[in-house]
Amino acid sequence: MSQQKKGPNPFKEYFLQFLMLFLAVLLGAIGENYREEYANENVERNMERETLIAMANDLSMDTVNLDKSITNKSEKEVLAKKLITLITAKNINESTKDIYYCARVMTSREVFSASEGAVMQLQNSGGYSMIKSKKIIEQINKYHYVKEKIYKLNDTEEHILIQYRIAASKIFKADVLSNMLNANEYKNYKYSIKPLDTNVPLFATSPSSINEFVFWVSSANGNQSSNKAQMLLLKELGKDLIKSINEHLSQH
Repeated sequence: MSQQKKGPNPFKEYFLQFLMLFLAVLLGAIGENYREEYANENVERNMERETLIAMANDLSMDTVNLDKSITNKSEKEVLAKKLITLITAKNINESTKDIYYCARVMTSREVFSASEGAVMQLQNSGGYSMIKSKKIIEQINKYHYVKEKIYKLNDTEEHILIQYRIAASKIFKADVLSNMLNANEYKNYKYSIKPLDTNVPLFATSPSSINEFVFWVSSANGNQSSNKAQMLLLKELGKDLIKSINEHLSQH
């Protein structure tokens, strides 16, 4: 009796089909996951690049504004010292036009305010998580720390100037000080303040009033000096941060 020939094993065929289908799905899932991760990495990399470029631009603008404020404070330091010298001199009436001018300029302010576009962009994107360089993050934090110190000194300056104006009102004629400033007519003058052509009498020259005024001039000058020192530091930190950002971008 002859042996009957065995047919193909259906279980083995089903298993092979299942295995092939499973591997196809698995490889597809792995490929899709890799594609998504790659796409997300590209998105994060592009966001990091765009944010850092925006930050470098903001820092460059900050440098320009810092230079203006530093120049302003340097000039006011010179004027403050000159004002103290003139108003405490015995021949005070011989230089009142200069005293009026120095006193008027001391009331002007050029407050530094940093560009915050890139910072807002970072906050909207979840903070510093997209920035891969720890060095840059540390530099950003240090930059913001010094910037906040400048803002606090700005607030202090405003409080000092309130007291300065009160003390000045006891010595100077208000109408004279008011007429020296005109943004339209005197726009060609520094701070839009026109110096007096001749000496004009002061409102009062009592020793107590002079002493009080000199105190607040000195306080304003001290705050200006502290603020300028922080601004010079912030300017250097900004330059170093721009350099780090450019180096990071060139490597990625």
